[in-house]
Amino acid sequence: MAEVEDMAFRIAAAFEDFFFVPAKRNAFNAVFNRYLSLVDPEASMEPYEAAVALGHRHRSEFDAMVKELKDLSLI
Repeated sequence: MAEVEDMAFRIAAAFEDFFFVPAKRNAFNAVFNRYLSLVDPEASMEPYEAAVALGHRHRSEFDAMVKELKDLSLI
């Protein structure tokens, strides 16, 4: 499942790149709240770790999250 780790890294890097752009940070947070809460309800994990966990445990939701992030031009 190297593709999950690779995409999770790409997502986390993009989140860090856009962190100081409020509109993009808010868009990331909305997507993260919807999808990553499945594996990290307390939001205690780093985005990379949570995305990897989502990809391994809930692949269809991971794929939907990636699609949404691409549709929003965040990755």
